[in-house]
Amino acid sequence: MSEENGKLATVAELVTSLKGKRRYKTVTLPNSGLMVRIQSLMAGEQNRYETVLLSADGKLDKRRMEDAESRLIVKCIVDDAGNRLFSDAQAPEVAAWDGADAAFLYRECAAHCGINRNQEMVEKNLPEIQPAS
Repeated sequence: MSEENGKLATVAELVTSLKGKRRYKTVTLPNSGLMVRIQSLMAGEQNRYETVLLSADGKLDKRRMEDAESRLIVKCIVDDAGNRLFSDAQAPEVAAWDGADAAFLYRECAAHCGINRNQEMVEKNLPEIQPAS
């Protein structure tokens, strides 16, 4: 491995060490007390999740921003064997959950997957995504 020999990783090391390996974490929801297992996303899954937020012209799509947290939650919650508990189509069901539990779970999923909302992008597009007064 690259750390052991003090050299940079090779293509072969990267391909074999990183391909198809998920990370898992168990969290406890603050209000319900339920324990939930979350998984990391593969790079392609994460790219598809993030790309959905953009319209064809590269601007934030307000409609997709509204359910971004729910969509990530259903992609990340898994059972003991690593099987997803929810399908993508079930993302709207998260809207009926306790807001504090859902917000906590989203933050945990985002941090576990290395997803950060791009604040600069949001601020740049803010006038476009805010409802008219």
